[in-house]
Formats: sequence, C-alpha cells, structure tokens
Amino acid sequence: MDQAWKTDLYKFVGKSFDFAYANRLNKLLAIMGEENSNSVEFELTGTGGYGELREYTGELNKGDMKRGFKTIITPGEFSLTIPVGYKQAKIDKTGECKKVGKRLGDSAAMTVYTHALRMFGNAFNADYAGGDGKAWAAADHPCASKGSQGRKYIADPEAGTYSNLIKKALSVDAITEAQTVGGKLLTPDGLPFLADYNTLLVSPDLEAEAKKICGDGAKLRPTGNPADDTNAANPLYDLHYMVIGGGALGFAKKQWAICDATLMKELCKIVYITRPTVFDNGDTDPLKENFTGYVDFGLGWGDARQIIFSNPA
Repeated sequence: MDQAWKTDLYKFVGKSFDFAYANRLNKLLAIMGEENSNSVEFELTGTGGYGELREYTGELNKGDMKRGFKTIITPGEFSLTIPVGYKQAKIDKTGECKKVGKRLGDSAAMTVYTHALRMFGNAFNADYAGGDGKAWAAADHPCASKGSQGRKYIADPEAGTYSNLIKKALSVDAITEAQTVGGKLLTPDGLPFLADYNTLLVSPDLEAEAKKICGDGAKLRPTGNPADDTNAANPLYDLHYMVIGGGALGFAKKQWAICDATLMKELCKIVYITRPTVFDNGDTDPLKENFTGYVDFGLGWGDARQIIFSNPA
C-alpha cells in the first residue's frame, strides 16, 4: 500500500495544530513572558541592584549587589496521542482529520493555560511558595536576600519585609488602595519600585464588576451622579482588566489583583524546553497513523512586587 497518505495527513494535521495553539495562548501572553531553555532547570531572578550612587569625595565608593531571590523552574513533559485511520482520512468529508490537529492544539495550549490558572489560584496558598519562601500573595515577603546556601537564598532580616496583599472587596477605592500599596514598595537595594499598576485581574464572578469599573473598551469611564454638572472623574484611568479563571481553576469568587503587565512579563515566565508541537509517530499498522501533541514546560514567578493581590473574607 502506498503510504503517502500518512505524509500528506501530517502536513494537514500539523498546520491545524499550530494555529489552534497560538490562538489559545495569545491572551495569556499579555501578562506572562516566555523563555526557551535547554537546561533541566531554569533560574528566574527577581529584582535587585546597587542602590543610589554616593557623593564622590575623592575616594572610591565601593558598593555591592543587593539581591532579591531566585525561583527554580523545572519543566515537565506532557503528551497525548490520537490515532487516525486510513479509511477515516480517505472519506473525510466533515473535516474530522483537520479537527484532530485543532483539538490537539487546544489540548496543548490549555495544558499550559490551566497550569497558569493553578499558579494564580494558589497565590494565597503557603504550600506553593516562591523563591523567597512565601506564597505569591503574602504580608511578609522578605525584601532582600543576604546570600545563598546551595541553590536556596536566605532572607536578610535587616532588610525588612513588604506586603503585596490586601483584603478588600473589588471597588474603585480598593483598587486605589492597592495601587498606593504598590507605590510604596522598594527594590531590594532600597530604591523606589517603579511600577504602573493598570491591569486588573479578576475572578470570573467579578467580571461584571470589572466591566462597570473599567468601562467600554476596558477603560474607566467618568463616574458620579449624571445630574451633577461637575461629572466627577474616576480617580483611576487607562485601566484594563483580564479574567483569571475557568471552571474551578484560577481566582476564587472574590479574589482579584492589580499588576504592571510589562513587569509581569519579565518576572512571571513560561519556560519551554520544547514548545507545543505535534509529532507523526507512525504505526506498524499500514491502515493507521498516530499523532502526538507534546509540550515540555514549567512556569513560575520571580518577584511579588509587580502584583498586588486582594483576598476578601
């Protein structure tokens, strides 16, 4: 039997896979960065620096690095294999073969996406600690490390702690409070942590409230009494929102956060050893061909200053 049908089918399935994968993940990449790696583990470094320059008085002003913490991301392998029969491919009048690629693409993308939702959903869970030994949302993050023991960084008690956690229900006032909290944060070397907290992350239950706050086009509209000639402007502007949840994953009912999307992409990463792809792994049966969706990835966060969480009672 001529086996060319398998080669032709692979090109068809593979193209459909790539399109479905990219389409699903575009939303997630607004707040998460991507890295390619050839190592078993990936070190994600948080913020750090040398602090302010000192006045020069004729002597060298020697400084040292004030470091944050490193998070070790260990990618893992995930796969799923779907067989396609010769007869199925030959008489395919409903596009089922193309759907194999699309569905594998959906599965690959959603595997990455659901892991990201779990990461956000566990932000308040101390059992899912980051490189600083704390949950992503915590009232006592250590500000800086004083060195490392092996690959574990030790907190510097003299540097103090900071909080990126409030417990207020979603509202304009609560968002403003969270932005104020973020505006007071310092880097490990004691400099102001400059961030633009203008991306609102909400649970599916809070989407309607987020729309009211952000307005049409994901931007906040003026608020106040329509009969009020002053038309009091909302104190927040240029605010966008994103839903972090699906099914039982992601933020719980009342949970939300405000973040700097640009810094999130630098400090919150998806690390790929192999990006989602589809393999034609053949079959000893000439009337059957197997297609395997595959991805080797991990994800994590390297700092907590770029996002302020809220977990109301």
